[in-house]
Amino acid sequence: MSLLQCLLVCVLCSCFVATAELPNIIFVLVDDWGFADVGFKNPAISSPNFDHLAKTGLVLNRHYVYMYCSPSRASLLTGRWPHHTHQWNLGNNSTAGTNLAMTMIPAKLKAANYATHMVGKWHQGFFDPRYLPINRGFDTSSGFLCGSEDHMTQNAICAIDYWKNNAPDPRNGTYDAYIYRDDLTDIINSHNTNEPLFLYLPLHNVHLPLQAPKEWLDIYPANSTCEKRHTLQAMISVADNVTGHLVELLKKKGIWDNTIMVISADNGGAHCSGSNYPLRGCKETLFEGGVRSLAFVNGGLLPESRRGQSTDGFIHIADWYTTFCKLAGVDPDDSGTGKFPVDGLDVWPIITGENEKTQHEEIVLGYNFDFNHPGQGAIIVGNFKLLVGLQNAFECDSLGWRPLDYPCSNGLEGPDCDPYCLYDIINDPTEKNDLSKKNPEILNKLLDRYHSYSMEPRDMQDQGYHSQFSVPRDPDACKYMQSNGGYWRPWKNL
Repeated sequence: MSLLQCLLVCVLCSCFVATAELPNIIFVLVDDWGFADVGFKNPAISSPNFDHLAKTGLVLNRHYVYMYCSPSRASLLTGRWPHHTHQWNLGNNSTAGTNLAMTMIPAKLKAANYATHMVGKWHQGFFDPRYLPINRGFDTSSGFLCGSEDHMTQNAICAIDYWKNNAPDPRNGTYDAYIYRDDLTDIINSHNTNEPLFLYLPLHNVHLPLQAPKEWLDIYPANSTCEKRHTLQAMISVADNVTGHLVELLKKKGIWDNTIMVISADNGGAHCSGSNYPLRGCKETLFEGGVRSLAFVNGGLLPESRRGQSTDGFIHIADWYTTFCKLAGVDPDDSGTGKFPVDGLDVWPIITGENEKTQHEEIVLGYNFDFNHPGQGAIIVGNFKLLVGLQNAFECDSLGWRPLDYPCSNGLEGPDCDPYCLYDIINDPTEKNDLSKKNPEILNKLLDRYHSYSMEPRDMQDQGYHSQFSVPRDPDACKYMQSNGGYWRPWKNL
């Protein structure tokens, strides 16, 4: 063998070893999962896999997300604050999606030769084919494109919503989590272990409609709780089962020891069904019950010293973008025209215990967006959290402090934020003591930080759509689906 050939072999071998040693990264996102809706916080719920992963892993006590679905996913996938991607929720017929100029995390990881797969709920836009997961960095994708569907039939308003890679998936008619479990089996069993793996599993459970197979309903006594909670508990058990199945697949494949797995809710438990006890509020409010998510980390890469522990280090879901890039040896920078730079920071030192203090000067939970009320927003600076605008939108004690078994009994009501609320969320984590009138100096400091974002280009924030009702929709989308096979699919090319 010539010297040149020897050098080439050495280079190839070193590249192979470097690629093989990169960590496998798994992110499990549980939809509308309440802060108290898990067995290790609520013994009425059967979730043995979640319980084991939390008790042998690291519980993230201060993990923040947006107050509902699509923006939390966008923050995770792009590494931006919600208002730097979008704070609007996408409907089935929306002609919008996550900014195409932004490089999503699977596309970033492709630079390090990762195999990238998604199974579950997309909710990042699909009206134009360029928005499909397969065109945003995923090698494969399966699941549904919109924000919600019938768990049993996969029907969404006027058409079936089930999609695989570049075409409709005809496997509808089975409880969706069961199909996800089969797809996970295929992905892990066929995975080439010489390549690092990135797997994104955004489960549909426990989002509405509340539906669960009989075999899971039957594990709970029929009269153990009210009907909504009974079904929700069964749905949590299904999510737990799918996640446990994935862990077993990774162990049997021999790659668990080189894996980091993050499990999180996308927002707080939904009004009238989920329990966020003891936190105040629910999904679609910026109180802690809407944005402080149930979350924990496990996997073979978690240091032994962190197992069975918890951390109070502040983490925003956008931070995982930068953290995963750093773990993969990829530059997280995604600067360029037509987009805000990445906001997320590397939180691996919090996970390892090297430095549990958040590196963020502030965490922007939301900024100046009209959802239930005009100009809603929230920001955390140090111990303090400022909420801007009214939060109330529902009848189910969404502003109060719910009992553990909510909604089977009523919670205590609380005052709304008009125009502001200010809380010391370290010493008052349940947000019962509004300091906005007692501490004007702190209030003004946080207002200054919050209003500093008014200096940004307003037409770039939320891609220029500053109200849920301003997001463009196509009223003829259903007609197109019904005349083109009866499945939701892209219907425009821009």
